[in-house]
Amino acid sequence: MADFLVIGALALDRPVWLEGALERGGRVAGRSLEAQLGPRLGGGGANAGVALAKAGHRVRLASLVAEDAGGDQSIALAQAAGLDVTLVGRRPGESRTTLILIEPDGERLVLGLDIDRARLVLPPLPSPADQPDVQPDGVYVRAAFPGAEAWAARSRGPVVVHWPAPTYAGPADVVVCSADDLDPAVLAAPFEAARAVFGSRLSAIVVTHGADGASAYSAGAPITVRPPPAQVVDSTGAGDVFAAGLLEALSAGASMIRALDQACAWGAATVGLASSAPVDAAPGAYRPFLA
Repeated sequence: MADFLVIGALALDRPVWLEGALERGGRVAGRSLEAQLGPRLGGGGANAGVALAKAGHRVRLASLVAEDAGGDQSIALAQAAGLDVTLVGRRPGESRTTLILIEPDGERLVLGLDIDRARLVLPPLPSPADQPDVQPDGVYVRAAFPGAEAWAARSRGPVVVHWPAPTYAGPADVVVCSADDLDPAVLAAPFEAARAVFGSRLSAIVVTHGADGASAYSAGAPITVRPPPAQVVDSTGAGDVFAAGLLEALSAGASMIRALDQACAWGAATVGLASSAPVDAAPGAYRPFLA
């Protein structure tokens, strides 16, 4: 059993299962959770953290939630899913409303309502100075909350960072990103572009391509791995769980190709679940890496 720290969003997602695909100018009916836009546990931090907890590890989640009933509910659901929430801070204001629109083929669109980024005030995460005994075996930085750098520096093992992360200026051993989020210049030379941002400590950049798998770029030859076959029910959270699987394997000493194999397997297991954070994953869905 390892100790992991995940820095990322903790939220309430409100899923809507659509009867047809979204089309410009079209009209489509949908079904919501509990027929009243009911919430489920979500946010990139919670999604990754729950997968690591399902694999049998101790997981601390560092996040910021609003000082309202929605924030209280998010924390309660995270605790019920097995996450340590002592590093979850509170911010002023109200919780955001996030709709997850899920098409019949399992693809989803994330719709954040009424987000006023200019007025959103984010205090720093709880300080590492107040938690001197926290020394994680690996860290996943999904969201660069204020103070994330100091926590990442505490890691005894690999630091995996979701990229692009414009405000993050801390350590990174591996960055993970979707090909859809990268411009052509970065895709032409991924490792060189990432190292220009993160420096010589960076050992690899992993670029995901959905159902087509993922590729790792480093100083050596690129490595590409395809995921196992999967029936897609809901793709929400699959990228976060992919990163969690990668971190878990790397922290256990896996080579990059074996870490990619595990990450792809964890991601494939996730798309078959009707969830954001994989709270309903069956025992053994996320197997820890064995050398």
